[in-house]
Amino acid sequence: MQCPYCDFSITTEPVKQNDQKLAHAIAQDLEDSAALIDGREFSSVYFGGGTPSLASAEAIAIILDAVKQNPLSKEMEITFEMNPRDVSANKLSDLSALGINRYSLGVQSYNDPELKGLGRNHDKASGIEATNLLKGMNSTIDLIYGTEYQTATSFQETLEQFIDSQTNHLSLYQLTIEPNTIFYKKELKLPNEDQIEGMERLARQMLESNGYQQYEVSSWSRPGFESRHNLNYWQFGDFLGLGPGAHSKITVGPEITRFRKIKPLNGYIAKQTIADHTIIQGEELDMDLAMNLLRIKDGILPDHLGVELPKSFLKKYQLGVKEGLLLEDKIGATARGYQYLNETIKLFF
Repeated sequence: MQCPYCDFSITTEPVKQNDQKLAHAIAQDLEDSAALIDGREFSSVYFGGGTPSLASAEAIAIILDAVKQNPLSKEMEITFEMNPRDVSANKLSDLSALGINRYSLGVQSYNDPELKGLGRNHDKASGIEATNLLKGMNSTIDLIYGTEYQTATSFQETLEQFIDSQTNHLSLYQLTIEPNTIFYKKELKLPNEDQIEGMERLARQMLESNGYQQYEVSSWSRPGFESRHNLNYWQFGDFLGLGPGAHSKITVGPEITRFRKIKPLNGYIAKQTIADHTIIQGEELDMDLAMNLLRIKDGILPDHLGVELPKSFLKKYQLGVKEGLLLEDKIGATARGYQYLNETIKLFF
């Protein structure tokens, strides 16, 4: 089944042996990326951007064996995305034996009409069952708000179900309608702006009162359970994307580049071609930095970044400080700037 709101690389073909063919292609892609890696240590691995839980443990092992040929952090975080219907005790046992130490469960909602409206292939019962199977493990749950058929009451019930699960991390996303998706072509009856803001207030109140801290726009966790992989994105660290449509950001000397791999599955398996290779510089770099760094709730010290901030960025940043939107002692938004983050980021256009 094709996700109606997803805009990443998608195939609806049966898995069959394609998972192992794809795994070998990813392993080859990783080997061919040695010059980009340049001996640097891997701190995290993330299996996601689709439905990796349909793949066999054998396919995942092929990829992880290739990863192990590189320098690895002693505390490496290896996250694996799963759909609720793919979660089983045996599957979790097999994946954990391979070294997977963090699971991301795409629940999205614990409400049947909302799940049906989102085109999900699971229901509330299977979402709860999968959540229970992950209890006690290092895991995170994805939820979406602002969806069709959602009310303040149903959203509160979903949040209560999440809190009762005692899961240590939550990724909470507002539904956005992206071009090139099924939802883009449909006329959806979504909650209005006031209702959305009400849901955000409700989430903040419920999560904070139950020990969760917001550390990024869409991320909440109990202390010590923040996603290392995603923090690297927002701190403007480098990352290497492998697989159809996967995006990368790599710094080589003074140049910061972004690129992706081609999207068609069979094309990628045949040859792991790079597309949309761009050097990020000037005003484009200023905007890129702002869109990532300002997502971090409490800000970040410049010394903790893997990049030297351009003078043009710092000049625009000082304008935001004068307007009370940006912090003076570190890179980040004030409470007001964070509340109106989209407007704050426009300072860097």
